[in-house]
Amino acid sequence: MSDVLNPPETPYAGDPSATMTVWQQLMGVFFSPGAVFASLRHKPEVLAPMLAMAAITAGFSLFFSLWVKVNPQELARRGIEYQLERQGKRWSDLSDAEQRQFEQGIELTAGFQRFAPVVGVVFTVLFTVALAGACYLGLLLLNGQTDFTHVLSVTAYALYATEGTKYVLNTLVVLLRPPDIEQILRARGSFVVSNLAALLPESWPAWLLAAAGWVDVFSIWFIALMGIGLAAVAYKKTPQQVIIIPISLWLLGVLGSVIFALVTTAK
Repeated sequence: MSDVLNPPETPYAGDPSATMTVWQQLMGVFFSPGAVFASLRHKPEVLAPMLAMAAITAGFSLFFSLWVKVNPQELARRGIEYQLERQGKRWSDLSDAEQRQFEQGIELTAGFQRFAPVVGVVFTVLFTVALAGACYLGLLLLNGQTDFTHVLSVTAYALYATEGTKYVLNTLVVLLRPPDIEQILRARGSFVVSNLAALLPESWPAWLLAAAGWVDVFSIWFIALMGIGLAAVAYKKTPQQVIIIPISLWLLGVLGSVIFALVTTAK
C-alpha cells in the first residue's frame, strides 16, 4: 500500500535533463554539455548528431568546390610537388616510371574530388564509430559499466560540437577570402588558426610541425567533452577518472602523425 502511495523514483524522476528534446540536445551541447550528456544516460541518441554532422560535412565540401575556383588536377600535382620539396627532391629527380605513377595518381585524385561530399560523409560515420569503439574499450579497461550505444552517442555529440564548429568557422574564412592552391596546401586541413603548428615556421622539422598540429583548441575541447560525457554514461565514474581515455587516444594520434611525417619526409 505504501508503494502505491509513494512509488519509488525512477532514474528520470526530478531530472530535467531526461526530458530534453533532440533540438535541445543539439543546441545544449555547446552551452550545457553536462545536461545533454546526462540526458543521453537516460536515452542515448545517435542518429541526430550523426545526421547533423553529415549535413555539415557534405555542405562544406559542396560549398568549397563551388566557391573556390581551383583546378583539381593542378591542386593534386602541386600537392605532390610540395611533398617532394619537403623530401629535398624535385619532379625532375623522379624516374620515368615514378613520374608515370604520380601522373596516374594525379588523375585518380582529381576524379575523386567529384565524390568528395559522399566520401566525407562515409568517413565521418566510420570515424565516429571507430572512435566510439576505442573509447568503449577504454571504459571496459577501467571497469566502467555502460554499453556501446551510450558511448557512441557521447562521441557523436562531442564530434558534432567540435568538428561542426570548425567547419562553420572554415566556411566563414573561405567565404571572406577564398584560398589559392598554396594556401590550401599549407592550411593542413583547416583555414582556422587553432593549433600551434599554424604559428610555427614551415622550415621547422616536419615531425615537429605534425606534433604541434595536435596542440589544438578543438582537440582540447573534444577531450573535455568526452571526459564529461563518458563520466555521465558510465556507472560511478568521474570525469577525472575517464578523461585518461581521450587523452590516451590523442597521444596515439600525435605519435602516429610524428611517425608518418618521419617516414614521408625521409630522404
